[in-house]
Amino acid sequence: MTMFLINMDIKKYRQIRVIITLFVSVTVSISTIQNNLTLAIAGVITGMLFLSLVRAKTKIVIDEREKTIREKAAQMAYAIFAPTIGLGALIMIILGKNSVYIFALGQIFAYLTLFFITVYAISYYFLNRKYGGSDAE
Repeated sequence: MTMFLINMDIKKYRQIRVIITLFVSVTVSISTIQNNLTLAIAGVITGMLFLSLVRAKTKIVIDEREKTIREKAAQMAYAIFAPTIGLGALIMIILGKNSVYIFALGQIFAYLTLFFITVYAISYYFLNRKYGGSDAE
């Protein structure tokens, strides 16, 4: 079994991941039918632990092109998501003056936007320092 896990490529990892996901799904389904929360939690935790073990033993090679694509996708997702949720929050706060629920939802979205921007700024700061960026940026 350990020899199988050590020499695993991405194809075998995906197959094992599907099998583990099916196991967790069946376990949670059975536990839901039986009203057994403990079984559901145990199944999910077992699946997560086994997935992390398999992931640690898998050699996944990421080439430079894929790395660049991931970076660009993350930048684009941030550039689209942050303003969209921020504008949505602003609209909900403005239009929600008569509805407590919409106003509260707008405030929650506003705080989430601020949190998202803060996490981005902090991670940018630390990654910039880690990879030798200048302090002028």
